[in-house]
Amino acid sequence: MNAERTFVLRRAAVLTVALGLTLGAAGCGPAATPADPADGRKALLAALDAWKGGEKPDALAGRTPSIHVADGDWSGGFALQNYKAEDEARHVGSDLSYKVVLELKNPKGKAVTKEAVYAVSTQPQLLVLRQDD
Repeated sequence: MNAERTFVLRRAAVLTVALGLTLGAAGCGPAATPADPADGRKALLAALDAWKGGEKPDALAGRTPSIHVADGDWSGGFALQNYKAEDEARHVGSDLSYKVVLELKNPKGKAVTKEAVYAVSTQPQLLVLRQDD
């Protein structure tokens, strides 16, 4: 075997081993902890009740435990008049997904009903994120 062919074969073998190690290590991190359904529902209802009560989304970060909320309608000045959240959540990855019917008033006072989907995470912190914004 000539030197050039040996070099090419060795290089291919090294690259194959490196690729195998890289791909094998890709899934070796710790698995995300699944969201707790009881804590997730409490966080969602606390966020919606705060909105209905006239609080701002960032006010929940000051609670114990803190809840971080992102909702475009809430931040955009819509007032929550009422809501109906599903009793059961769906697990999506390590998060929970809830469908919620929102009865809102837009900033001009017009009544609007919307179906929303919220992703809720309980680990490592409580997050309530509107998915359909």
